[in-house]
Amino acid sequence: MIHVPYVAPGAVLLGGIFNQVSGALIYGPLFGNVWLEAMKKDKGNTKWMNPNQDERRTQMWKNIGIDFAFSLVRSWCIGLLLNLTQARTCSQALQLGSFLYVGVVLPMVISETNWESRPCDLQKFKFANGLLCTVAASVLLHWWGTA
Repeated sequence: MIHVPYVAPGAVLLGGIFNQVSGALIYGPLFGNVWLEAMKKDKGNTKWMNPNQDERRTQMWKNIGIDFAFSLVRSWCIGLLLNLTQARTCSQALQLGSFLYVGVVLPMVISETNWESRPCDLQKFKFANGLLCTVAASVLLHWWGTA
């Protein structure tokens, strides 16, 4: 039988909130206009944005809810890996987060760039958000305590 170690629910919730806040900052007040320009380049126009503001707002909240659910899953998985690897120090948590970043985020974003011909400006956001969601989240969850 497979043994799945316990991950503290508070750590999972903290990680989910951290992922949402960091993403909101990157795609919002810090670099929101740059991101919008990159999306325009990627899509070729602004038709990807729904012109109806009420529908756009409803879709935004739906997307936030779905993204938050997956942020919780991501945080639980990071906490699980921290517990499985018995990371005892922040440097070990940093290493684990770095391995996740190099092994998952970098190949995925680079593959998207190659296969989908995405603009590099858009990929910079994915690199930055991925760094926060793996490396920074690993250290934060270790600091909070996952066991």
